[in-house]
Amino acid sequence: MANLRKRRGSSMDVGIRAIATPLGRMVVVASEEGVCKLEWSEEPENKSVVGRRHVETAREWVGAFFQKRDAPVPEFDIGNLTMFQRKILGVLPKVAPFGEVISYGDLALAAGHEHSSRAVGSVMASNPWALLVPCHRVVLRDGALGNYSGCNGPETKAWLLKHEGRELEPGLRLAR
Repeated sequence: MANLRKRRGSSMDVGIRAIATPLGRMVVVASEEGVCKLEWSEEPENKSVVGRRHVETAREWVGAFFQKRDAPVPEFDIGNLTMFQRKILGVLPKVAPFGEVISYGDLALAAGHEHSSRAVGSVMASNPWALLVPCHRVVLRDGALGNYSGCNGPETKAWLLKHEGRELEPGLRLAR
C-alpha cells in the first residue's frame, strides 16, 4: 500500500468531515500523516484544519467511487495497525480492484498468510477505511457475501458489489 504513513506522535489532533453518499453519511478523520478512518457514521464534524489535504483527497475519492471514475487515493495514517493488519489491508486493493472479488482464504494466501482466513475476516471487520480499502469485495469461498459491518451490513455490501457490476443471486450470493 503505497499510501501508508506511520503517525509520528502519540497525541493526535485530527480533522473530521462528513461526506454525503448514496448510502448515507460517511465521516473522514485525518491527521497530518493521512486518513485515520473513513466510515459510515453520525460522528460530528470538527473545526480542525489538521489533515485538510487528506480530508479533501478522501472526499474527492469517495465522490469519484460513486460516479465510477478514478481519483487519487489519499494517504493513510497506519499508526494504530499491527504488521499483520498492514499486510492484509495493503494487499487487498491490489488483488481485488473495482468490480473484482476475492475470498478470505485467497486474500490470506495473497498476503503470505495461507492458513489465516479467520484472522483476515477479523481484519476486514475492523478495516478503518471503508471503500478505500475495499473489504466489501471479500466474500466466502462459496460465493456467499458474508458479513459487512458498515452502514446497513450485508445489504450495503450487496449494493456496493452491484454498483461495481457484480450480479447477485437471491440470498446475497454472487451469481456464478
